[in-house]
Amino acid sequence: MVRLFIVFLLLGTSLSFAQTPGVLQDDRNMSLEQRYWTMKSKAETYQNYKVIKESVMDDVWRIMMDSLKAQKLLVGQRRQAISKLETDLTAAKDTLAKERAASAQILYDSYHISVLGIDVNKKMFLIFVGASLSVLLIIGAAMLAKIKLVQANANEKVTHAEAIAQEFAEYKKKAMDKQIKLARELQNEKNKLEELRQTPH
Repeated sequence: MVRLFIVFLLLGTSLSFAQTPGVLQDDRNMSLEQRYWTMKSKAETYQNYKVIKESVMDDVWRIMMDSLKAQKLLVGQRRQAISKLETDLTAAKDTLAKERAASAQILYDSYHISVLGIDVNKKMFLIFVGASLSVLLIIGAAMLAKIKLVQANANEKVTHAEAIAQEFAEYKKKAMDKQIKLARELQNEKNKLEELRQTPH
């Protein structure tokens, strides 16, 4: 008997809420929570139970499933967007890493120079070249000074040798003159001696 009463009560409640599905179907902007509370507030209470029309529950279920599908679609789109962003971020990181490596190489090249296949710091290379040139210039100046000194000594020796040669030539000339003079005197003495021999006593 009680069961029969419950069935009649359910049928009566269903008929009294015949307009509720229309309200739920028409209002598509409501959230699931709002639909739930609307459905609960419109339902008839029997003891501690709520009596809800089956079509209303089907309608709520269909709308909930549509919302879930829309949410899944949105989640899928967001996942694709996130995946694309992650791909773009990875590509950007790779590009940034390459650019940093290129910048580091350019910076390294700006401070280094390759000499005989060995990388040398440009400042150290310039200091080494400057020091080498300075040493070479000092050595060249010393050699030039020595060459000038040697030339001066050679010129002095040449001058001295020319003076000695001139003096020797003069001495030779004097010696020749003296020899000629002595030869004449000797000849004169011989002539005198010959004359004395030829004169009778």
